[in-house]
Amino acid sequence: MSEVLENIEESNEEKIKSDIFNISKMIIEDDNMIQVLKMASKVSRVNTTVLVQGETGVGKEGIAKYIHYNSLRKEESFVAINCGAIPKNLIESVLFGYEAGSFTGANKQGKIGVFELADKGTIFLDEVGELSQEVQVELLRVLQEHEIERVGGLKPVKVDVRIIAATNRNLKEMIGENLFREDLYYRLSVFPINIPPLRERKGDIVPLIKFFTEEINEMYGLKSYFSDEALDCLKYYSWPGNIRELKNIVERSVVMSDNKIIYGKNLPEYISDSYKGNEMEFSISNLSIKGCNLKDIIQTIEEEIIEDAMRRYGNIRMTAKALGVNPSTLVRKRKKYNKEN
Repeated sequence: MSEVLENIEESNEEKIKSDIFNISKMIIEDDNMIQVLKMASKVSRVNTTVLVQGETGVGKEGIAKYIHYNSLRKEESFVAINCGAIPKNLIESVLFGYEAGSFTGANKQGKIGVFELADKGTIFLDEVGELSQEVQVELLRVLQEHEIERVGGLKPVKVDVRIIAATNRNLKEMIGENLFREDLYYRLSVFPINIPPLRERKGDIVPLIKFFTEEINEMYGLKSYFSDEALDCLKYYSWPGNIRELKNIVERSVVMSDNKIIYGKNLPEYISDSYKGNEMEFSISNLSIKGCNLKDIIQTIEEEIIEDAMRRYGNIRMTAKALGVNPSTLVRKRKKYNKEN
């Protein structure tokens, strides 16, 4: 038990300086993620509880760190805990600490939990949906009374902690199944932030690939880079594992490549195969043209093709390249159709 807490303390202390450095290198270019960052920036100015939601690997902890290091608590501790990675019989002691002799094998002096470790700072509770009903009650108490009670303790301990929770599960569905407390949900979701999966923020994919490639090149003393064809393959892939999967694929491709240039054929087959036959298609079978003249029909088709391409490629430059037009022409046409550029 004490080893678990010591590991948490050490890992968080080691991360503090690197976290501050990495925050300045957040790779966000897609419009969807820019909106997420704007929300995170707004909520960083206050002490409101935040619930970050999104699939595994989308970068929930990165957003939590961004909020902390842009808040008034930035000089204090940021303590991250994965609620799903700690055995259920230990989670209460890890979160709230314990008094001396409270259970077999307990530290003779007792031990503070992560809430006290994060006092005056921020605690990030990842996979909050994995908490048992009993621990949910204790967490609700922290949110309502700003105090915890150590395991085996008889008196409450006041804590000043900002809570940022995260989950990849549908907590509302869990409430309906009596797996998650409704009152706790509303306490946690004062300010919800939904992070879109990587497949819905294609404008971030290429910048992330280039960032990870540079990072890995520097690590191993290499000079590899991805060809345009390989980048297209990676951009079309659906990325069920999100950023985490993307980073793993980039590292694998760079390390395994015998050449400086990484081509589509050097990528895993399931990625290159997903690109084949995925060329842009447009159907006008469902297009209503009754009462429209030819000019209106052409404009409608052009608008649909442009917006479909924008959804696929994520930004003006790559969309213009795919459609074979100048970026300035594409911007002008989107303005004509009253679309944001």
